[in-house]
Amino acid sequence: MTLQKSDFIKFFFLLFMVCFGSQLMAQDNNKETQTDTDTSITKDEDFERRWKKKETRYHNWGIHFGGNWDNDWDNNWDDDFRVGLIDIGFSTYFHDGSLNLPAELDNFDQTYGGSLNLNLHVIRHRLPIIKNHVGLEYGLTVSWQQYKFSNDFRILEDTIPFSIEDDGTKYKKNKLKTTFLEVPLMLTISPGKRRSFYLSGGVYGGVLLGAKQKLKDDNGNKIKVKDDFNLNKFRYGVVGRIGFGPFALYGQLALTDLFKDEQGPQLTPFNVGISILDF
Repeated sequence: MTLQKSDFIKFFFLLFMVCFGSQLMAQDNNKETQTDTDTSITKDEDFERRWKKKETRYHNWGIHFGGNWDNDWDNNWDDDFRVGLIDIGFSTYFHDGSLNLPAELDNFDQTYGGSLNLNLHVIRHRLPIIKNHVGLEYGLTVSWQQYKFSNDFRILEDTIPFSIEDDGTKYKKNKLKTTFLEVPLMLTISPGKRRSFYLSGGVYGGVLLGAKQKLKDDNGNKIKVKDDFNLNKFRYGVVGRIGFGPFALYGQLALTDLFKDEQGPQLTPFNVGISILDF
């Protein structure tokens, strides 16, 4: 049986909805249990309890830039529903498992100082499996990659196979930018307390939202070309993270090439960097 790209997209969407729905059901069950057991509290106690719930809900759904770590980062994984988490790092690629490109791919040598990766985790949630030590993470991520080339060439749009042009123009900047919408699914292990050492690993799938090449020549003229450049419109891979508290190192290796088979150079994307305000 041959799986199509649409099958993978449907799978990740269904997985996301199942995990999200299970959390909502768990919250509803928890509310019903509390209603049944809290019949003896006074009006003042009930008001105080409801106010604390609102504060907790605010902390859990807010974008956590700063604040009191001890208050914001508790040990209850059931409350780990967060938005606005960020990864910042570098984007590069392998050829046959090596960063050293063969002579025929010299044009794709990178300037690493300008090859960047930014992941915005629009939604990230963790479901506990074994108390607060093992959990399943899922979410929705917008991922940007910027590959800065050290050579002077322009990618020709609407060409199959992939083609470039070198007309002798010297470029101060030559960048290929891609944007993907991704769904990660990861297993997280935290041997100690919530704010201690932890490991995460899993898989992700993504869909290409757009791509463009940005050029700037020696005279300051800017050129922006939007095209799919024969890029793989769907990708999947493995992702790992090792960290302490809200900070971590992450690595993301695609198991699909940057370009479609036989329609572009064989390059395998790889991102590495720092996660900020993570679980």
